[in-house]
Amino acid sequence: MTLAPGTIAPPFDLAAGDGDRARISLADLNAEGPALLAFFKSSCPVCRLSFPIWGELARRYGTAVAVVAVSQDPLAKARSWLDEADFLAPVVDDSDGFATSRAYGVDTVPTLVLVGADGRIVDASQGWDRKRANDLDLTLAELTGLPSAGPVSTASDGLPAYRPG
Repeated sequence: MTLAPGTIAPPFDLAAGDGDRARISLADLNAEGPALLAFFKSSCPVCRLSFPIWGELARRYGTAVAVVAVSQDPLAKARSWLDEADFLAPVVDDSDGFATSRAYGVDTVPTLVLVGADGRIVDASQGWDRKRANDLDLTLAELTGLPSAGPVSTASDGLPAYRPG
């Protein structure tokens, strides 16, 4: 199970699959503010249905929240899969032994971990849950002072209300 809210988030420094940075660390992310870490594997069907929503959060909050995919697949496979899922935010490579996933207590994907600018875990969840996704949007709005654009998922978007990871 993922680490509890209030826990100091484990540091990491991983290879990045995006042109502007070769590596991304939690310290770098937290220097800019809160970070939303989205752990995934491309073979995960629940990741496939939820990652467009996490991509929408990245678009909504821009640089106010660093949304980063933490891949349990090699970067080349991960980036093409994320592009198909309309997730255009950065991706880091945790495929060599899953050390970061283990440090965060990730035992299923997708797992989301919101780390505050102070380096403490604000929230963590596993699988897909529409209510939690919408609550996460409101939490990000509160943390950043930016307005929410409304729910990121509704009953009419074709997504299920809940799917375990």
